[in-house]
This record gives sequence, structure tokens and C-alpha cells, in this order.
Amino acid sequence: MIQHEVTVHLNKPVEQVFAFLTDTSKLSTWQSNLIKSEQLTEGPLRTGSRFREVRRINNKEEEIEGEITTLEPNKRLETKTVTKPQAVVSYVLDPEQGGTRLNYKFVLITSGPMRLMEPIMANAIKKGSESDFETLKRILET
Repeated sequence: MIQHEVTVHLNKPVEQVFAFLTDTSKLSTWQSNLIKSEQLTEGPLRTGSRFREVRRINNKEEEIEGEITTLEPNKRLETKTVTKPQAVVSYVLDPEQGGTRLNYKFVLITSGPMRLMEPIMANAIKKGSESDFETLKRILET
């Protein structure tokens, strides 16, 4: 299993940060390995909404399907993949010093030969997500 967390302070109100995080058209502006994202269920995002993403992983395109498992407006968003390997991603937002403290947590359940690659994968995931959150901060604060 690979786990990684990033906490960042953003100089924007919680409502603006949450709106940006849940706008699927903006995800690729700050997530470097995201090529395409689309909502599969109709209507506004809600618990149970499904989505499909195409991500560049190890220099090849991988399709991932996921589901929103928790959606508390302006507080929390959590997703999990329905395709393997299973990944859980959560964003928790709290007001902090006139802005937002965003806590991101990523958990990837590995198995088989993938377990042998955990140290290399964990390092790449850490570097990528730290860079992505620097990009998110730059976009939201300018």
C-alpha cells in the first residue's frame, strides 16, 4: 500500500477552492498527469457520481473509472477507483487565516508484482502531487 499526504494553505476562501476542485473542466490545469476527465453520470456532482479519467502513468495512457464516495460542499470530497488498482483520494478543506487549509490524502492498494515497485512508485507519486499542489496554489492565488 502507498500512502501520501499534502497539506497546503491557499489564500482563497473555502467556497472558491471547493468550486475549483469540483470543476472537472479545470482538473487538467493543475494535475500534470491528467489527460482527460469526464463525468459519466448526469446532473451535478454528488455522492455516487461516476467519472472516467485518462492519465499518463509510466509514459503510457491509463484509463481509470471512479466514483465520488463523499461530497460535503465546502468541506470534503473523497473518491475511489472502481478499476484496479484501487486508489482512494480525499480532500478536506478548513478555513484558516482568511484562506483555506487543504489536506490531500492519496492511498493506493497494491498487489502482486506491483508491490515490488512500491518504493519507486511512492517517490514518483509524492513528487508529482507536491508539484501539482504548487501549481494549484499558483493558479488559485493569481
